[in-house]
Amino acid sequence: MAFVSSSVFTSTAFAQTTPINHEISIGFSDVRDADDNFIGAAYRYYFDTVNIGEQPYAISPYLQRSNNVSVDYFGIDDVDQINVNGEWFSDDDLVVRGRYGRTTEDKRFYDATLQRFGVDVSSFVSAHWEVGAGVDFYDLDETVRVFDGSSDQQRFSDSEFSANVFARYTSFGLNPSRFTPGWDIKFKGTHFDDELTLEIDADYYFKPNWSVGVMAIHENNDRFGSENVIELGTNYWFNAYSSIRFGAGVDTDEGTLGSLTLLGTFRF
Repeated sequence: MAFVSSSVFTSTAFAQTTPINHEISIGFSDVRDADDNFIGAAYRYYFDTVNIGEQPYAISPYLQRSNNVSVDYFGIDDVDQINVNGEWFSDDDLVVRGRYGRTTEDKRFYDATLQRFGVDVSSFVSAHWEVGAGVDFYDLDETVRVFDGSSDQQRFSDSEFSANVFARYTSFGLNPSRFTPGWDIKFKGTHFDDELTLEIDADYYFKPNWSVGVMAIHENNDRFGSENVIELGTNYWFNAYSSIRFGAGVDTDEGTLGSLTLLGTFRF
């Protein structure tokens, strides 16, 4: 699919609206300390048609409160992961999100399957703020073999719950009719076992089709100490149908490049 140069855009182009119901994303990444690069793919269906026009292209589905369902796949080396997610917006400002994930790892002497079931419930307390909380249940099954081909093996299982609270602020409000540069900021705190994770993800939209953002993650583990990661990125939409997102992450504790990510998104 050929990308359209931004030079073809005019002020009248942004006044038009483009209806979409489907979204496909394909991503590639080079991760430090990983043996192989990974590839990920995702598909999302919007039950309520999204009209792309005088709003930030990337988050128009959210601003228009479009119900949706998605499935995504991630693979790296011996690990495969699939996730199914659903998002439902009610007329009384209630939001319910559900998710299921399955991760499998297949090695010569070790197999593992991790399943995740989760739900979030939130509410729009104003046109600009959403606040909520959620819970996830993790179920892990592991098999360890003594040597290749041996019937002598050990099985282990474990399960854990995690809880999270989150908030999201957008300066654009509900389904705005015209564009004004502004922010989309997400906050999240998660407690899992003996680990606390704090996240902030902020994007500033200079134009409907272009944003620059920063994401910061702080993890504090009672046994292993803390870790801090910062990622800078930009998202550019060539038109209402296609975009490219680039990001670079840095481990601030080690002062090294953590990852490089490239994501292409296509809507129709």
